[in-house]
Parts: sequence; C-alpha cells; structure tokens
Amino acid sequence: MQVPPGVVVAATAGTAPGPFRARPTSAGRSAESRSARDCAGAALAMLGQRSTDIPTGEGGQPVWPTGFVGSLSHCPGFTIAAVGRVGVASAIGIDVEVHRPVRPAVAATIVCGSEASMLARLASCHPPVAWSAVLWSVKESVFKAWYPLTGRWVDYTACEVVIHPDRGSFDARVVVPAGRTARSTTPRTFAGRWSVVGTHLCSVVIVPASRG
Repeated sequence: MQVPPGVVVAATAGTAPGPFRARPTSAGRSAESRSARDCAGAALAMLGQRSTDIPTGEGGQPVWPTGFVGSLSHCPGFTIAAVGRVGVASAIGIDVEVHRPVRPAVAATIVCGSEASMLARLASCHPPVAWSAVLWSVKESVFKAWYPLTGRWVDYTACEVVIHPDRGSFDARVVVPAGRTARSTTPRTFAGRWSVVGTHLCSVVIVPASRG
C-alpha cells in the first residue's frame, strides 16, 4: 500500500482466518492487539523514535509519542499499523478486515445515501470483491482519522463513501449530525486507498499536515 515519505506501515500476517464469530474470544483479541502495537513500535523505530510505548487514551485510541501520529488495526490473521511525523500528517486512519462479505444485518446499519446502489453496481461489475467489507473498512479508516481531529465518534451513516474500484481508492465525506459542532478547520472530506491482500483487505486515510 503506497504511503507518502515520512509515513511507515508495518504489518504481520498470522494464521488464516477461521469461521466468522460474532464475538471473538478475548484471548484472541488481546493477542491481536499486542501484535498491532508491536507493528506500531516497529514503525516508530523505523522513523527513528526510541521510545515505542503506546498507551491507550480515554476514548480507547492509541496515544502516540510527541511528534508522531498513527493508527493501528487487527483482525484474525493480520495486524497492521501506520505511523507518520506530524510535519507530514495531522491524522492517520488504517483498517484491516477479513475479506468476506459483511453480514446483511450489519451492512444495513452502515450504508447511507447512494451507497446501496453503488455496492450493487460494484458487485455486478467486480464480483470477486466483497464490497460490503471494503465499505466497512473504509469507514473505519475515516473514523480513525476523524476522531483525533475532533475528539468525537460519529455513526457509520454520518459518512458517505464513493469507492473507485479501478484505482484502488475512495473519497469520503463526514456529515456532522444536527446539534453537534466541529472546528471550521476540521476536514470533512477524506481521500484514501484500499487493497485486497490475500484473504484480507486494508484501507488507509492520511490527512496531510496542512489540513489538520
């Protein structure tokens, strides 16, 4: 996955993903979380950072060393982290998912606007790709970049995505719900990349420092 100079991505691939589980075991999630933090530590080290400790913030987000921003993700069989210098990026969001369709009941809670017709069109033109999983992953990446800039989470339906299948890219727009406010300088539009990697798929958003 292409990233600009000053941003490093580190990943580990483990065993192949097993059957879908609505609630993964806590032991499995804990091991994946540790592995993702190990990836983040490796990325920090590649950027010359000696201290690679990454505590967890009040919102559950990783707290990066001064001068760095980043994001990490994990799922069965794959962990990944992206880290960049603040002079390069103001926020990063990265996500990895098992490459299989999202359950219909779950997909219905994340789709908004014209996304349903987009998914149908993509499935017709490019059937090998689990497009509902791509949409899920893209929104996860967007929210991971949005939260450090705003300190708030928003619902999946507050983000409308356009996926570009031939370019492996996407554009997204976050709509702040009525009654909530965001700084005028907070980005509302995001652009990123996605790719299928074997049995998994990844997506990433890198907000340039000039937009933070």
